[in-house]
Amino acid sequence: MSGRLPSIAEVLDDASELVAAVATPWAGLLWLTAVPLRLAQAHFAARLAELGTEARAYGDHLHGLAVATTLAFLLSLWGRAAFARVCSQRLRSLETPGKEALRLPAAALASYACAALAIEAAFWATALAVVTVPALALVAGLAAVTSPRIEGPGLLRPFALVAQSAGRVGPLLGLLAVFGVAFLLAALNLFVLVQAGLWLAGGVASFDVARWQGVLGASNPRLLLVVAAGAWLLVEPWWLASLAVHVHKQRSRATGEDLRLWFERLRRAAP
Repeated sequence: MSGRLPSIAEVLDDASELVAAVATPWAGLLWLTAVPLRLAQAHFAARLAELGTEARAYGDHLHGLAVATTLAFLLSLWGRAAFARVCSQRLRSLETPGKEALRLPAAALASYACAALAIEAAFWATALAVVTVPALALVAGLAAVTSPRIEGPGLLRPFALVAQSAGRVGPLLGLLAVFGVAFLLAALNLFVLVQAGLWLAGGVASFDVARWQGVLGASNPRLLLVVAAGAWLLVEPWWLASLAVHVHKQRSRATGEDLRLWFERLRRAAP
């Protein structure tokens, strides 16, 4: 049992069960701490696109936006680390922890924050290349789900844990492809929902459809950025849960913990 590699479908099934088990209130916490960041990132990217080559003349303005985005980023890291810790404890003990999961070790959280900031800097430095975005998203997700295992401070410790816990690249690439498609579908559905709302609002006599068609149309890059932010918010709990399940299964195969959990499930299922 412990020698078999888990399939992507098995990881996704377990992740769905995991999210259902911890959704209240932990998925809500993840979303609440991530919303300010996603909106700030969308606004910052939109302002850069609007200013174009004149961005250097608005250094103070962009610096203020960058500071606000960084503060929102740090808040989101706390939410991600708390959600990852809950997922990890649920996978190990089959019990959902209480509010004690909010008390994260300061040294571990600081190490994770430093690693996440380095990944975020690499993202903004290479985002135009596009091909680096999925790889950095994968590393960032793995850094989040392995953050509960960080023991003490260390700038390189989070990356060492990521390398140790990742396992084979194939399943991770499969998960990346699945969630890439899920992200695109979520973004498409959100965009269609906005257009449907605009179409329904056209039936209101006092509603200025022409004005809002420009704001909520596909030609507005700000709308597309907000839709992308919303789509990522929707899939993020399942993305992190899937990576947590993958890391847990990799670790369990090496330690035999999967057998203990199997017996524990049998014991609980027995009348």
